[in-house]
Amino acid sequence: MERRRLGGTDLELTTIGLGTWAFGGRWGGADDSESEAACHAALDAGVNWIDTADIYGQGRAERIVGRVVRERGGDVIVATKGGVAWDTSSGQLRIWREAGADYLRMALDRSLQALGLERVDLYQVHWPVRGVAAEETMGALVELKAAGKIGAIGVSNYDTAGLAAAAAAGPLDAFQVGYHLLRRDVEAAELPWCRDHGVGVLAYGPLAHGLLTGKMTAQTTFPPTDWRSASELFADDAFPDRVAVADELAAVARESGRVGGVAELAVAWVLRRPEVTSAIVGARHPGQVAEVVRMADRPLSADEDAAIAAVLARHPGASRHYGHGEPPDREDVEG
Repeated sequence: MERRRLGGTDLELTTIGLGTWAFGGRWGGADDSESEAACHAALDAGVNWIDTADIYGQGRAERIVGRVVRERGGDVIVATKGGVAWDTSSGQLRIWREAGADYLRMALDRSLQALGLERVDLYQVHWPVRGVAAEETMGALVELKAAGKIGAIGVSNYDTAGLAAAAAAGPLDAFQVGYHLLRRDVEAAELPWCRDHGVGVLAYGPLAHGLLTGKMTAQTTFPPTDWRSASELFADDAFPDRVAVADELAAVARESGRVGGVAELAVAWVLRRPEVTSAIVGARHPGQVAEVVRMADRPLSADEDAAIAAVLARHPGASRHYGHGEPPDREDVEG
């Protein structure tokens, strides 16, 4: 599998990274043994890095990843994220954004304990937080890097102003952002900014959280335990139009002879951008791994790119900016 250097670091990442959001259970449940098996299968197939976060099951995903990494002797690039705080004292999960220095120090130590590691290759701030200066956030990360606990520093879900402030306050190596065929707004500003400043881009959600797998219909619904049940990407009036886009893209993939169908096409489309170091794709169980790995086999052709653009032009209402249950700022919770 092709590898690309992450920004100015010495990390060479495969163009597919294994995402572990589903390991935490927010996609309608998860099985830890299946999650571990998926990690092993991905690594056996050539994927060399795993992305996780402390909020994914409140340490559950990190514990799974840590067990796998230790079993394999540590020869795995590990990226995790901190910056979503949580509280369960009321019996329900309450979450909010937090990026203060003291919190990040605590969160990293908690992540290292969950992972069973002394150091992570990449540590990322999960969300920007109003009222927390970039100097405070980045200062803490620079300090943690100097202490040997972090290899590289990244941020996630920032806009260009936030990226610029972070880069001015310390060395910024990576930017993780939601990017897929139905969410292209980052092409206007964030991707060019990263190109101009030597920051590597990690694209999450390249399959539009399942929409670009070709497995959904206009009648698809999700159980309440699945975050997609409350997401406008899947619940607003344009959902049938998005399914139509996926169906038309599946035809493009068939005409191009892509065995992996629309999913393979969608990942190739994300990786066509030189700013993108790697696309993060999740797998719930080892049976999905072959599909995931195949997505990196073949670059997007000019004819495919043109065909995709024509499909998107026929469905302008299908493409908007969508979140995925973003946590509120701490002021919104505490104020």
